[in-house]
Amino acid sequence: MPFRVRSQLAIAVIIALAACRAPAVALGSPAASDQLLESLAARFGPHDRDARLDVLRPRFAKSALVPSALFHDNSAWTATSGNTRTLVLAGHGTPGRYTLVVAGDAAPPAQPADYRRVMRLTQVGDDDYAWNVRDELAVGPITGDQLGAALTALFAAAERGGDTAAVHAALHRDLPRTTAALGRAVSLDTLRLAPNRDGGTDVHLAGTIHADRLTNTFPRLAHYLSHYVSPTGGEILLFDDANRAWWDAAKRGDSWSLDLRVANGNLAPLRGPPDRMPGRLHVRIDAATKTFIFHVGLANLIGDVTLERTPNEHAFTATFRKEPDWQLPPLVETMLKAPLQRPFQPPGASLTFDIRDGQGQDAPSVIFREYDLTVRESRIMRWLGGLGDAAVEDFRTGAEVEFDRFAGETLSALRADVAQLTQTGGQ
Repeated sequence: MPFRVRSQLAIAVIIALAACRAPAVALGSPAASDQLLESLAARFGPHDRDARLDVLRPRFAKSALVPSALFHDNSAWTATSGNTRTLVLAGHGTPGRYTLVVAGDAAPPAQPADYRRVMRLTQVGDDDYAWNVRDELAVGPITGDQLGAALTALFAAAERGGDTAAVHAALHRDLPRTTAALGRAVSLDTLRLAPNRDGGTDVHLAGTIHADRLTNTFPRLAHYLSHYVSPTGGEILLFDDANRAWWDAAKRGDSWSLDLRVANGNLAPLRGPPDRMPGRLHVRIDAATKTFIFHVGLANLIGDVTLERTPNEHAFTATFRKEPDWQLPPLVETMLKAPLQRPFQPPGASLTFDIRDGQGQDAPSVIFREYDLTVRESRIMRWLGGLGDAAVEDFRTGAEVEFDRFAGETLSALRADVAQLTQTGGQ
């Protein structure tokens, strides 16, 4: 689905929650946190694209599951080598003045807000094609340790408790611009902190997505949310080898929720004695939506999650090697069996998020996102990809511009709130 829970919104929510008072100080110097949020607001806010990229974007979107024609069109790529094709994009600028272009010779990001995407497509069999897509965004001098310290400070504050009214008041006091900007589309209806009998504090957040609030200011985004996002639901559960859940996020219609537990300044399993999060975990994903007359979904998509932390790098990788249970029209599911199994065959599909501290004087930290996916092309896969064509077109021809404006305004509001908090020393 083209409207995805983009990485910048996840980052924005995390930092927004971490920005209250003492956690804001843990983000580092005011300049470091400001450059981080300026970089996010620039890259994920409104931007211009060169003519070639405008032509290529819809072609790549529609070819994700059936890439053979794209693979054999050399005009779609910035480089070809053997069975591999490569497209490189680059971005630079400031909030409201950002540009994305096709740039085969783009260098790694060197200044805050510099961006590079490298897309590779390799033919690995007669009908099998492997995608590798890597995004790189420079975010200034802030380090992974500083972001971790901000989350630790937030968790420690949650353990001190307080009633829901007090927490809501603190959010509106410390993040007035952010709560106003984000509140145009999303409400936080419940924020409950309760002592856990085994130690630590249970945290429950719940809220609602309000497409109707956007009708006057972002009409196409409102239409998109109500027609494509509202019918989509699911759950993401993180658990360990002992089957202990560490957090649970869910969406049902326009309602969303998140449950977690904190103890000693860290995440803890939802049940049982507090424990340190292991380096190996698992994620289970259930998701379903309705497209035209079809109900399409999956259940029990299990991924193995590895957490890596070195003095200069913090990363997690989720790898999916087991085919989920599909919810598809019966005849379609039978015909899709072989193509749907292909992404989960060794080495599996994977997704990585990574932040690397800058190396050398004035070198910025860089946030990375990378995914690998192998698809087996078939007529039925073409049919499956076609189900999303209307959603892709609706998003691309109106909702996307409004979403970028909404995201840019929200991140800029967050930047202003964090600047005020860090300048006052979190007092």
